[in-house]
Amino acid sequence: MLLNYRNFFMNERFLIGTSILRICIGLILLFNYFIHYKQRYFFWHESGINIYSAGYKSLTWSLYNLNSSALFFDFIYHLGIVVTIFYLIGYKGRLFSILTYLFFYSLYVRSFHISDGGDNLLIVNMFFLLFANNTAYFSFDSKLNSLHGKGSKQSLIYKLSIIIHNFAVLFCIIQLCIVYFFSGMYQLMGEMWQNGTALYYISQVREFSRPILDYMVNHYVGLTILFTYLSIIVKISFPFAVINKSLKPFVVIAMILFHAGIGIGMGLLTFSLIMIVMELLLFTDREYKKLYHFIKISFRKISITIRRKTRKLGYVSFQHKQILVFYDGWCPVCTNIKDNLYKLDYFRMLRLVSFRNSSLVQAYKLDVNELERRMHSFSMNDSSKIQRGIDSIAQICTRIPYLWWAVPFIIIFKKMGIGGYLYDYIASKRKVIPVGNCDDLCELQPKRVH
Repeated sequence: MLLNYRNFFMNERFLIGTSILRICIGLILLFNYFIHYKQRYFFWHESGINIYSAGYKSLTWSLYNLNSSALFFDFIYHLGIVVTIFYLIGYKGRLFSILTYLFFYSLYVRSFHISDGGDNLLIVNMFFLLFANNTAYFSFDSKLNSLHGKGSKQSLIYKLSIIIHNFAVLFCIIQLCIVYFFSGMYQLMGEMWQNGTALYYISQVREFSRPILDYMVNHYVGLTILFTYLSIIVKISFPFAVINKSLKPFVVIAMILFHAGIGIGMGLLTFSLIMIVMELLLFTDREYKKLYHFIKISFRKISITIRRKTRKLGYVSFQHKQILVFYDGWCPVCTNIKDNLYKLDYFRMLRLVSFRNSSLVQAYKLDVNELERRMHSFSMNDSSKIQRGIDSIAQICTRIPYLWWAVPFIIIFKKMGIGGYLYDYIASKRKVIPVGNCDDLCELQPKRVH
């Protein structure tokens, strides 16, 4: 048993979960910074609503206590935003984890009028996460480590950091289990929770309810009572269910739906988001990788099914919208783009042809020199209106739903007069490999082995 515990803490675990949690916490903190930006003086400055006595101020530490001027307050506030952005992208994770915690704690101690249980849980777990590795994935640090290589995995410091990381994540999980268990026990002791009327009385408090909650309570009384009892059962069973690998996904989904209901029905958005993202720590790296492969395979199957059905539909319904596109078959980049466009062309709106070896160039009386400079495209029903360069790119994007987002930018760049110049510059810098047309003097011709 001791050997199993040793192996558990000596191996890298929960790296994906902590990395995703870092991103989620960073987004939540930035949301708080920006959503209260215009009211920042009212909420957090000494002249605002959070007025406290000098004695209490001396007992609390905050960066905002160093100076009472509004200029200094703004400097610390905006610096906190910058620090949080670096924390979000995962640059110098250890350093910016500490700085983000200090800046958030400085606001947290001044937020007792607008704080909630989510802030309390977040400040505790952010302290534990100071000792965790939260930049192993989806971060600048992970990219830099892959380029320059990591240190020795056999070193004592590296092994010690793994142990500390695993203990930090374990403390966060234990904290989450304690919150759920005792929350459920306190609900169990409440009379309104015992008789199933708690949600009804919550819906009568305007500050903590939304119209959707009031509607559900008035029209679905049975479901309201059922959800009341289920919330108690799931919370109390949560610490025991997460230990079981088979029950863990179901209890996590139940808690996510529970907090989503709180966010929608009671309007406690940040509290619900914090509680939901903390669930991300419960899954191991292996479980995340299995989920990723499952989603990837499922998406591929769905994509293939949709592609087959839409292409059959496209032949009939969108044949009059089909365009003929001449690309450079000697350009490797152009060929790769052609392959990707073919995958995205669900409705078969594009017919992509290389002008290098196509008889259609002569049939449509096109200028080869002009084709080398710019991509050409035109409707199969009307070959007289030929689109060139950036206009041809726009014509392609309008026919592929995945690329609709690019159409406004293309139009703007074209109106500004830089779209055509930008296209011509990129096209002139492409590499051209004359496939099948090299002679003995061609530099790309491979050496012959005699």
